[in-house]
Amino acid sequence: MTILERVNLEGASESSEMITIVINEQPKQIVNQSDLQKIIHQFELPEMGCVFAINNTVIPRGEWGRTLLSEGDSISLFQAIAGG
Repeated sequence: MTILERVNLEGASESSEMITIVINEQPKQIVNQSDLQKIIHQFELPEMGCVFAINNTVIPRGEWGRTLLSEGDSISLFQAIAGG
């Protein structure tokens, strides 16, 4: 667990319900009702050239701040790779 993750968990009030989600096959604890944008920042996930999918559904960038996560949700991160 990173320092940022510990601070966020410690800063959550006792009444805040914690849930488990999966990010790239790794279980993570988050505060219930967190949105995708908050999780991207909390776990320092890259944003440029990335696509995020929740439960195999791609979430448009404009929806990240409005997409709430639920217990058991699985987030997949896909990065564009240039090649030739």
